[in-house]
Amino acid sequence: MSEEPKMEEIALIRLARAGDAAAWKSLFDAHHRRVFGLAFRFLGNRSDAEDVLQETFVKAFRGLDGFDPAYAGGFASWIGRIGANCSLDVLRRKKNKDTLSLEDDAVDDPSDGALSANPERTTGNREIRARIEEALGDLSPKQRMIFTLRHYEGYTTREIAGMIEVTEGSVKTHLFRAVGALRKKLSRVLVEDQNEV
Repeated sequence: MSEEPKMEEIALIRLARAGDAAAWKSLFDAHHRRVFGLAFRFLGNRSDAEDVLQETFVKAFRGLDGFDPAYAGGFASWIGRIGANCSLDVLRRKKNKDTLSLEDDAVDDPSDGALSANPERTTGNREIRARIEEALGDLSPKQRMIFTLRHYEGYTTREIAGMIEVTEGSVKTHLFRAVGALRKKLSRVLVEDQNEV
């Protein structure tokens, strides 16, 4: 982030702290898509992602006085960290209830844009996405979060370490294990599909 946008964001944060609703709305508008996208990719359903989005911004608003403008990655990383933790909380609650299903309320990824006009391709893409989501569901919550932050959201190893409060080495280890587990699971699925043909 260049100096000018960063200064503008710091000014918005100061105004929001003083109770300026328009400044808070500007911060929300600038960051809500990324928070929603992270939650959606991590949890696999729109309803939970919307809940995470709401919870994230409520927590951020309540904690705004504690935000340090020198926080590595700025407000985007700070709000991303809150969103990641809210997403992990939702997943833990669901696992505790033994009701986690990546097929509940399943919808197409909102960041994919318009669906293909080719029905066969659209169906194939959905099947691939469902298999990836199923494989992601087998990862530990931390591995899944790190994989999602790195490969879907594009955060750096350093940013992820700051967001979930672990070392960069730990991020790399979890990422390596996640990729290995996904590769193993998806290669098995590919072999099963070829045997069916």
